Amino acid sequence: MRELIRRIRDALLSTEDTVCLERAQLVTEAYRRYEKDPPPLKRAKALAHVLRHMTLDLRSNPIFAGNTSSRPRAWMLIPEHGITNDTQVLIENEGLEHILDGKVPQDILDYWSERSFGGAAGIGHLAVDLNLVVHRGLEALLAEAEQCNAEETDSERRVYREAMIIALRAVIDWAHRYAKAAAEAARSQRDPLIREAFLRLAQACRHVPAKPARNLFEALQAMVFAHLTTAIEGHGMSISIGLPDRVLAPFLDGSSDPEYATNLIAAFLLKVAANSFLGRGSKTQAITVGGVNHRGEDQCNALTLCFLEACDLLRIGDPHLFLRWHKGIDPAVKQRAAAMLASGISMPLLIHDVPTVQGFINAGVAEEDAWEYCVIGCNELGIPGRLMSTATASIGGTVQYLGLLNEILLNHPEPDSLGDMRQLLTCLEERMRHRALEMRRRGVQQWRRMAEWVPTPFTSVLMHGCIQRGQDLLLGMKYWIPGHYERGLTNAVNALAAIEKVVFEDRALSLSELRQAMRENFRDRRVRARLLTAPKWGHDDERADRWALELLKMRERVLKRVDAQCGHPTHTVCHVVRSLHYVDGRRIAASPDGRLAWTPVADSIGAQTGTVRNGPTAILNSVLKIDYPRYYRGGYNLNLTLSKSQARPELLLTLIEGFFAQGGQELQINCFNLEMLREAQRNPEKYQDLVVRIAGFCARFIDLSPAEQEELIQRAEALAGDR
Repeated sequence: MRELIRRIRDALLSTEDTVCLERAQLVTEAYRRYEKDPPPLKRAKALAHVLRHMTLDLRSNPIFAGNTSSRPRAWMLIPEHGITNDTQVLIENEGLEHILDGKVPQDILDYWSERSFGGAAGIGHLAVDLNLVVHRGLEALLAEAEQCNAEETDSERRVYREAMIIALRAVIDWAHRYAKAAAEAARSQRDPLIREAFLRLAQACRHVPAKPARNLFEALQAMVFAHLTTAIEGHGMSISIGLPDRVLAPFLDGSSDPEYATNLIAAFLLKVAANSFLGRGSKTQAITVGGVNHRGEDQCNALTLCFLEACDLLRIGDPHLFLRWHKGIDPAVKQRAAAMLASGISMPLLIHDVPTVQGFINAGVAEEDAWEYCVIGCNELGIPGRLMSTATASIGGTVQYLGLLNEILLNHPEPDSLGDMRQLLTCLEERMRHRALEMRRRGVQQWRRMAEWVPTPFTSVLMHGCIQRGQDLLLGMKYWIPGHYERGLTNAVNALAAIEKVVFEDRALSLSELRQAMRENFRDRRVRARLLTAPKWGHDDERADRWALELLKMRERVLKRVDAQCGHPTHTVCHVVRSLHYVDGRRIAASPDGRLAWTPVADSIGAQTGTVRNGPTAILNSVLKIDYPRYYRGGYNLNLTLSKSQARPELLLTLIEGFFAQGGQELQINCFNLEMLREAQRNPEKYQDLVVRIAGFCARFIDLSPAEQEELIQRAEALAGDR
């Protein structure tokens, strides 16, 4: 099987992105046919129409059944949300900007021109409860929906459950289509290994996901069907696979073969990777393993190690793997994770249980649920089947600190009337409050419209409480917590430190002179040089770091006020980037931190690239000054780049455990050097397995766009300079 997995991997990585029109055509047919049906029924019937008629792909990965498109890396389009490219996908994948040009028939474009809800996909950033699929089976969920409807008097709830029932039956029928196709394929297959795989598939697909899985293979196959159906239904981007080592644990026994389990998991990961939304553009299908439960018991098991081994074997970037860390983590898991990071794979990403769980509890989540959290995107957090948490950041929008500060400086009628830092911060807080309230109100309206017009009945079945309530997951989940994204904290801290130093202490510039220099993109290089020599975040320098706390206190005052005005429960905030540091940078003119116009902002909550001077410990010490459960209940991303000379497992463990022992929440560690990256640019064929972490996603270095490669090289150059 290992050789077959290698062939599947190599074929996938050499496959170029194309466009598959099947889903778009089939959904359009269904919408025309069921135009007058209520939205939930129309959505369920559209899903059923797609699953009934889509091409079945048994060739690209014969180990598992399921596909979102007719072939790997063919873009699955979701016209209900718009036929468009994604800005971040284009940044990350040079050459894809015209992939949709001329590919979509005009009749489909015309039909959806005034019907699309907006965006490229549904909400995503969620994790369903895969325990329901694996250990109960869809037939049991179907029976539950029918029983609830037998006593239902509310017509809307009855209709929604009818939609759930249609969707569940459609997925069961899809599996049966695959069972028949696999059995037929086995009869003509000469390769004994693939014939055996087809026969195993045929047997499994007759049973799952309709019924509870009976073994590890069936459990993984049931998870594949659930995961891919969620994407096909319309979510597309950033669908998490939750906590699979916990879901699969009941299938472990004393006779379990670790190599067999690792091979199955590797094939499972390849199936997910091949059928991701927007081909190479999907880089945030998160898997979380390890951690502790609410009873204080370590949840690492033999499959936790198998997931680590499978990721190391494949080195494909997505799905990306997070490891929940705690004081009592299994030593074997801890050592294997450190060895992987030291080898340069940039995975697993690390999440510290104690502050993360406390953040959920502070936001109003029951303790038993809080200990079941997982990562649901780049680094956003949620609880499978219970809470999308930071996914609801679409409700609150984004706090972009640097953008807000620039707006004040560039638009204030009399900047010199701001006589000190306190007056400047007062203006910033008022602008932040106005923007946050506006975005929250707009987001709530958008959220309700989405639940009404583009519901997802199948995904809702796998969310706790939605069957009983007869509601879409956007309305019927166990927890609803308004969320906000944030970015630009690092740059804003550096900007405030520079203004304090250059304008109010040294009196080298007035605010109006600073504004003029910003408008001229620092044509006078001496002005920029002064700003760049000011104290910087990530140096463990109180002169800069105190401004981070000022900004976070300000943001909390603002959002608590917004919560009260909107009558909402306590909010969460997630510092998340992916490639948005490029997107933001293209919108923000030259800024007081000395950053040039339209260039990227910081890629994480750590130091800005190019400003690192005092090594990784100083960066961690700055971040540790932030009270995570108070200010980042939704998570933060922290990139840490180490040179290969520092990349010894024992040194990494010391760094990781020291950071987490003092309350750190998340670490994304890259280990490489400048020479390696330059060589990988010159001879990519020699570095097929070099996986790196950018901001919110992992990828092979050779697959990155030139801009992203240079970003990593700049990090490595900063390391060389620090030495």
